[in-house]
Order: sequence, then C-alpha cells, then structure tokens
Amino acid sequence: MKILDEKGLSGIVKRLLDLVFLGGIAIILTLPILLNWYMDRLKGYISEKYWFMLPFLYITGFLALFLVFELRRVFKTLNRKDPFRIDNVKSFKNMSISCFVISFCYAVKILFFNSFLTIILCMVFIIGGLFLLILAEVFRQAVIVKEENDLTI
Repeated sequence: MKILDEKGLSGIVKRLLDLVFLGGIAIILTLPILLNWYMDRLKGYISEKYWFMLPFLYITGFLALFLVFELRRVFKTLNRKDPFRIDNVKSFKNMSISCFVISFCYAVKILFFNSFLTIILCMVFIIGGLFLLILAEVFRQAVIVKEENDLTI
C-alpha cells in the first residue's frame, strides 16, 4: 500500500479529515440545541453553566475546526507528493497558535468549572502546540534545503 498518494494512506486520512470537518460544521451549527439537550439529561446542571459552556464550546469548536482545515491543507500537499512547501510551514504555525489559544480557553475553564479532563486537555493542547511549532521549524529547514537543491544543476 502506498503511503503518500491520493489512493494511499494519506488519501484515506484526507477523506476522514473531510468527514470530520463536515461533522464539525454540523455540530457548531446545532451547538445550542445539542448543549441544551445534553444539559437536560444531567438534571439541574443547566442555567449558569449553559451560558459559560456555550461561548466556550463555540470558541474552542471554531479553533478545532480551523485545526482540521489546516490539517486538510497539509494532507493535500502530501497527496501531491510535495510536502516541503512554505504553505505547510504556515499551516503548522497556524495550528500551533490555535492549540495555544484552545489551551488558554481550557485554563480559563479550570478556574470556573474544573475537571480532571479539562486539565488533561489543557496539557494536551499545550504539548500539541509546542510539537507543531517544532514541526513548522523542521519543515522550514526542509523547504530551505529543497530550494537549494532545486537551484543546483
């Protein structure tokens, strides 16, 4: 099985990311209804937490959707077998910023409605943001080497 190809593993992952992106859009569009339905099931958990959770989920949801969007862009270049592009460096930097903002949102949530999962997610997004910054630099270095190599006769 090919790894980097439209019909290979990266193509399959790209199609899964397309589904996740469409599902994320559907969730964001129906978020008030879904959150109200979920909180009704918890009995007595609604009022004050609903008005905190709704904007929190919108902000983190849009940022997560942006993460998936940027990841889809990276996979497009992988499928074309041209991953070392400055566009991918920008995508990785954008994704790292999104991760840091999401982790900040979870840190704020820790102050108001703490849970063990909130702490874990805050740490995961911080680590993800740092990883993406490092990956952006690795790709930037690869772009430089590739451009030098392309100029060599």
